[in-house]
Amino acid sequence: MAHPIEWLRLFVVEYPSFQYISIFLAALFGGELALFGLGFLAAQGVFPVLPVIILSFTGGFTPNILWFLLGQTATAGKIASHKYTNSTTAIIVEAITRVSGGSHLVGIIIAKFLVGTPVILMMYVNKTAMTFKKFIYYETVAILLSLAIILPIGFISGLGFSYLAQNLENLYVALGFVLLVVTVVIVAQIWFEKIFTRTPKL
Repeated sequence: MAHPIEWLRLFVVEYPSFQYISIFLAALFGGELALFGLGFLAAQGVFPVLPVIILSFTGGFTPNILWFLLGQTATAGKIASHKYTNSTTAIIVEAITRVSGGSHLVGIIIAKFLVGTPVILMMYVNKTAMTFKKFIYYETVAILLSLAIILPIGFISGLGFSYLAQNLENLYVALGFVLLVVTVVIVAQIWFEKIFTRTPKL
């Protein structure tokens, strides 16, 4: 794995504009897993930290504006009210509304850390009918919180990978450490989602 990282670092040095495009696209399409990877690569010196933070925020924010606008359409309203929409996503949206206690900020933050964020966000926005101005504020806080949690986890994992690879001189142990961290993050996210899919006892 060290060789691909070194190759990527050299490629970025040779083509500086590539780093900005790749960071933005990763944040745009990759979600939390991409943030973890960007933090990891920043620790490896592939990407500078400041552009990772700024472009991750921009890339994460851009598609959510589209989903917000989509959530305001009549089509989204029909989907949200359709009988076949009473699935896991609909249950999660109902749970977010209940747990947040009417706070849109808390609801958006919770939705940010669940699987299937775009769809959940669209349905939540349609259900709450919040204004665009408030959405911008809530989403900014949610993304900054996400960056403050996921990027450091990836960065620390990158430092841990380098430490284990250099001191133990065992690439497989270092790789196993990274995979363990990724697994823990994914399991935590799935567990978090299962909490919201539980039907409350009457």
